[in-house]
Amino acid sequence: MITRHTLTKTGVATALGLAAPFAVAAPQAIAQPVAQPGFTVTQLAGAPSGGAVGPDDIAQVDGNVFVGYQNRVGTKGEPSTTGQTSSTVVEYSQSGSEIQRWNLTGKVDGLGGDPKTHQLIATVDEDGNTSLYTIRPRNNQVQHFTYSPEPDANTSGGVYTGGGTDAVTVQDGRILISASNPSAANGTAAFVAQLDRRTGVAHLSPTFADNATATDAVSGDGVTLRLTDPDSNATVPESSPRFGGQLALVSQADQEIIFARGLSWGGHGWGGDTAGGPQLTRLNLMHGGTTAGIDDVRWAAGNGGTLYVVDNQSNAVYAITGPFQAGQAFAGLDTVGPAANPTTNTTEVDTLDLSTGNLTPFATGFLAAKGLLWMPTGQQGGGDGDGGKGDHHDGSGDGQGGNGRSGKGDGQTGNSTGQYGNVRHGRRH
Repeated sequence: MITRHTLTKTGVATALGLAAPFAVAAPQAIAQPVAQPGFTVTQLAGAPSGGAVGPDDIAQVDGNVFVGYQNRVGTKGEPSTTGQTSSTVVEYSQSGSEIQRWNLTGKVDGLGGDPKTHQLIATVDEDGNTSLYTIRPRNNQVQHFTYSPEPDANTSGGVYTGGGTDAVTVQDGRILISASNPSAANGTAAFVAQLDRRTGVAHLSPTFADNATATDAVSGDGVTLRLTDPDSNATVPESSPRFGGQLALVSQADQEIIFARGLSWGGHGWGGDTAGGPQLTRLNLMHGGTTAGIDDVRWAAGNGGTLYVVDNQSNAVYAITGPFQAGQAFAGLDTVGPAANPTTNTTEVDTLDLSTGNLTPFATGFLAAKGLLWMPTGQQGGGDGDGGKGDHHDGSGDGQGGNGRSGKGDGQTGNSTGQYGNVRHGRRH
């Protein structure tokens, strides 16, 4: 079920469908997080009206910020203890004003913005029984897609993982989705998805295996991957001092990032074409001299801008501004200590040294730092990747035309607020 809400001029939510009421929980009171000298931390948004809880991922398209609230729905879409079966996606302006929202059946895990089609892509149910939604805020069109093959179906062949889907990255019109919660040791670590709007099917293709061969980023030695928790992902900007243009895939519980160069399909190569398949590099992560895991990773593609941080436990979204430098990498700390018995530490957002894997505190005082999003100053268009050059993945026959202000999409009709809904990664439960 999809429920859409719009906001009146007085800020009162008006439901345009039926949804189970949320159990309203007061956010935990915490001191304002602080960042390194020269940077300022402000709260972009607190708990939304109506009681949506558990913000996780964050994304943008066309300069507006989208946040997914999971509402304690189970990892395979099971009802919460209060019977809630839907997550809430909220659209915010850069000043923190709520514009509109949608309730999507399932637990929203990954969000990604597609700059070419001006749409948000949302995956649900990271551990199994998984599917995908697209939201076109400009005309309030929502469409639900089922996967073919299904990742947790034994008949899925090359894309069988036994799990679900999570983080979303779009680059040059190509959609890449993390293959979360694998049970097969040789399952694919990420999927390429092509959307067919006529049939409502997202066709999945494999990329590289969880047990593929890679090179260690520090020693240069060859290693065999043993990925158990593919989670967040991102495109590394060309301004990065290392791995520019490549795909970064966080394997959260394994406390490492995999960088992929030359993921190729449809005649395109992600991060450059390579002979003999993609070239993979593993970067092990460290914090204070011990191994560490992260929940999300993002780069400042240019100087300045804003780094947005989702705090899952305080039910808040924060904006950090200051003298960011092009190519800087940031990560939301998740665990510290050996992967077999780590200590949870979600209070920090750290800088990441791409040469060593070392994490250094940048902003502290969060309760549970989750999704990250960097946006340049004055962002008015584009998405989470580096821009798009086509939408061959998007199919055709979606019944849209003209200026896109009206049309049909799962029974919704356009023009929700009189505003163009100007529109990120995923993480483990």
